[in-house]
Amino acid sequence: MTAQSDDGIGRVIAIALQKGGVGKTTTTINLAAELARLDMRVLVIDIDQQAHSTSGLGITVGPDDPTAFEVLTDERNQRVPLLEAIQKTEFGVDIVPAALALRQLEKGGLGPGGQLRLAKQLDDLTGYDVIFIDCPPALGALTEAAMAAADDVLAVLEAGPDEVDALVRLGSAVADVQEGLNEALEIRYVLLADYEGNTKTAQNVRAGLLQDWGAWSAGGAYLGEIPHTVRVREAKDKRVPIAVHAPTCSAAVAYRDAAVLLAERIRA
Repeated sequence: MTAQSDDGIGRVIAIALQKGGVGKTTTTINLAAELARLDMRVLVIDIDQQAHSTSGLGITVGPDDPTAFEVLTDERNQRVPLLEAIQKTEFGVDIVPAALALRQLEKGGLGPGGQLRLAKQLDDLTGYDVIFIDCPPALGALTEAAMAAADDVLAVLEAGPDEVDALVRLGSAVADVQEGLNEALEIRYVLLADYEGNTKTAQNVRAGLLQDWGAWSAGGAYLGEIPHTVRVREAKDKRVPIAVHAPTCSAAVAYRDAAVLLAERIRA
């Protein structure tokens, strides 16, 4: 399922892992902001009830603002069109904000046809080079809907054994979606966030990802590492991308480099 930009085909990328606290939302915010700085037209769709991508891009949702919940819900057949829920941020990125009400859909499901509801709306959307879908840290109804709508999955994880296990489970979930909803879906990008390379465990995880997913320079999926730094937390607290808060810190430089690589592959 691909969104059309004004002068070409954009990519829809679900950013996912069924484990919280791994840097998934931080990656969504910072890659989106960096791609916008590269003059790409970027939309973030936040379907995580915690709404951290929404707040991290400086958006406060008002009581009358439509969110991803209104886009995805089928209550009384009065869904809000995706286009009406898009807000602009000060960082050159557009966003469909999240709301706490999304937990109702995660628990109760999306109803008949709900798995493809987002995909159908994205088919009609124009004007973006890349659309990131920030998924909840679970393989539930919302993540399934995101993967049904996506061209690619970007798996973000930290360098620990539990996270590696979660990546394996994500691969199984992608295979299930391929069978029933979106046969072209692949985990096309893998990124290590909050990386501290001075431990044997971290080094082993990195080596294993390179072996299993292939080096980016050779056409593989492994996009690299984002170094651990307190500046990331500070940027999150200030509700700005790391490039705004500390543009020369190691994480900002790494996200910038990753965005350049990602842009090259998206545009290829």
